[in-house]
Amino acid sequence: MNVPFLLTALLIQYPLMIVFPILLGGWIHRRYGVSWGIFGAGAMTFIASQVVHLPLNYALGLLGGGRGVALWPLVPMALVAGLSAGVCEEGARWLVLRFFLKRTRGWRPALQFGAGHGGAEAIIFGLLAMLNLVSMLALRSLDPAALGLPAATADQIQAAQAAFWATPWYFSLLAGLERVCAVTFQVAMAVLVMRAFTHHNIGYLAAAIAAHAALDFWAVWGMQTVGAIWTEAGVGVVALVAFWLIVRLREAPPPAPVPAAAAVPTAADLAPRVLSAEELAQRADASKYD
Repeated sequence: MNVPFLLTALLIQYPLMIVFPILLGGWIHRRYGVSWGIFGAGAMTFIASQVVHLPLNYALGLLGGGRGVALWPLVPMALVAGLSAGVCEEGARWLVLRFFLKRTRGWRPALQFGAGHGGAEAIIFGLLAMLNLVSMLALRSLDPAALGLPAATADQIQAAQAAFWATPWYFSLLAGLERVCAVTFQVAMAVLVMRAFTHHNIGYLAAAIAAHAALDFWAVWGMQTVGAIWTEAGVGVVALVAFWLIVRLREAPPPAPVPAAAAVPTAADLAPRVLSAEELAQRADASKYD
């Protein structure tokens, strides 16, 4: 068993993937008073985007292997993969803000909306990674041949186990840090898409799609050319730029409506006037029980 890898996964990777997004949502809730409902809406937006994104990638050949766009040269294939992610995720964000969160506007709600979107992605990946770890731990105590599996399948399982436990410990660290960077990026993209509404400029949506496509292009291209470490280093640089963008685009909340000032009485209002006999009778009748 690869103990350094296991400890890094349990103590760093999984907390960063699963706990960090929840802590971020809680901080935004306490610091800016944005409800958890906006966080949940962002999470549901990510899930809804994948309902379109995954079938689209399958239709394009990016999933399923050995067909379609997957057979293209690396650069155009990575461009299509990036655009697929950018259009689906940023388009879903825009649609939710346009039709379902019509009253959710401003920089502060955008933070929580983006934290929920990126948080759902990180938590799902974290839970899948934990499930994979549990399965690998369970297989350590089982003999694949004793399960009655074909020899070829048993050999594949043993090869997968060997590759899993041979993973360097710092890959687990990189996986956790990558999710922190991805959440930061998602928050920045939510701020951009929000400005498409607050500034009445669809160009912000186009900028978010382009940025998202560029990041995913780098991830696909980088893993095939420069390797995991340099790819994650590039993702870290993008996250720093995203954090700067979040701070740079910060806006004050809209001012609360000022109540109308009470009318100041004029001298004419304060001047004594003579009441008619009918008004005197009405006032006397209204006050006889006082």
